[in-house]
Amino acid sequence: MNPLRVGVIGAGWVATERHIPSFRRHPKADVVALVDRHADRAAAVAERMAIPFHTSELEALFDLDVDAVSLCTPPWTHAELACAALERGIHVFTEKPMAMNAAEAESMVVAARAAGRLLCVSHNFLFSRSVRRADRLLERDGGARYVFGVQLSSTRRRLPNWYEELPGGLLLDESPHVLYTLQHFLGHLSLEHARATQGPGRGQPASVELLVRGQTGLGQVTMLFDAPVSEWHVSLVGPSRVVDLDLFRDIVVNVGADGAHNPGDILRTSASALGQHALGFASSGLRYATKRLYWGHDALIDSFVDAVLNGGPAPVDPEESLEVVRLTDAILTDLHLV
Repeated sequence: MNPLRVGVIGAGWVATERHIPSFRRHPKADVVALVDRHADRAAAVAERMAIPFHTSELEALFDLDVDAVSLCTPPWTHAELACAALERGIHVFTEKPMAMNAAEAESMVVAARAAGRLLCVSHNFLFSRSVRRADRLLERDGGARYVFGVQLSSTRRRLPNWYEELPGGLLLDESPHVLYTLQHFLGHLSLEHARATQGPGRGQPASVELLVRGQTGLGQVTMLFDAPVSEWHVSLVGPSRVVDLDLFRDIVVNVGADGAHNPGDILRTSASALGQHALGFASSGLRYATKRLYWGHDALIDSFVDAVLNGGPAPVDPEESLEVVRLTDAILTDLHLV
């Protein structure tokens, strides 16, 4: 079987630090081309990463007869680029957010269906070690009944230079991670309530609070976009356990029922949680230090390559990705940000 020939569109951080390394980890995938509208950046990254072909022209990439493209460009380009590739019979792996709105996302799904090609959105945390372990824990517990999401984002960390151009700013760019994680554990989500406080930029909230209803329970999300630290946590409440996901550190902490909540119960629960977090931090820290921590990108892209080569479904269902965009539309509309 010939290797999957992949062209990467966009030569920024997510391409060089996530997509390209993850595709290269797969023994049956070759990154053969790089496109960026800045020809000098395309040339520099291609040379640094030993990619044999680079260009600033999209058609030049299509002329190479690639099998799949990886979209590492701003969200407002995703629909046009994805549809152009799909219409040429090329499979598409794209960064989140899937698109700027539900209409664009629907056009991508329709194009994939018409072309008979895979469309996969990078909902990478679903393939992280922590979320997959949480799946196993909650499967034994009958699933999650309530899910809390807390997203603290500091503007002092590395952020895309274009996020302020999006409706809602970081809300549109970063909220998909928490929303698709809640959707994964609760099923299809509908918006019950949304409120926000105004940030310093026009149309960019400082905080957002959401209440959503899933098929198996309720979810609550708090997002702060001017926090002093960056932390993303999702806590899953099941019938007999609470599972906390530390998404940034790829750590899961599983805490069982604490009985009568007497001092002995509290000590046992605290010791267990502290021990699990310490072990998880050591494991993730070692992976980070040895450049093997990919926050699920590696496992997701492995699954995408295998699906293309073997004729399977996309590892992230595009219909589920479309549902996340529809929910985002509802949030932005409720908050008068569109």
